Amino acid sequence: MAGSHEIAPSVHNGVSTLDEPSAAWGWHDIGQHAIQIAGWISVFFLLAYNFGNHKGHVETIYLFTFAALIAVGLLIQLFKPSLGKQQRTLTARNKPLGHKEPDWAYLQRTATGPYAKLSDSQLRALNIEPSRVAHLRELDAK
Repeated sequence: MAGSHEIAPSVHNGVSTLDEPSAAWGWHDIGQHAIQIAGWISVFFLLAYNFGNHKGHVETIYLFTFAALIAVGLLIQLFKPSLGKQQRTLTARNKPLGHKEPDWAYLQRTATGPYAKLSDSQLRALNIEPSRVAHLRELDAK
């Protein structure tokens, strides 16, 4: 259709332009290789600053500390420890076909659904006074 302002989605490095319009510009993937090179150069320069005309050791402590922190971060990134499986979340674009989102506000106001099973302390944590919904909870208990 001529003159349509419909955005044609595309995926760049696993990121859709519907989610992030700048994905096509390459901002989402600097690359691990470039980060490692820049990081190790930074560590080298921080350690090289120790050879200078400073007489105190406060500068030395800071320089070694920052160099060590950057080096540890680079090593963690390099070896990528698996701290658990990634959680998949439901977003606006990856919901299953036919999914209908519950009316959470209605369920909370009427203390039904998952809110019917909450204890008094859990209701108070949601800023719901248990005495205000006691009559609703009694109906669910019967």
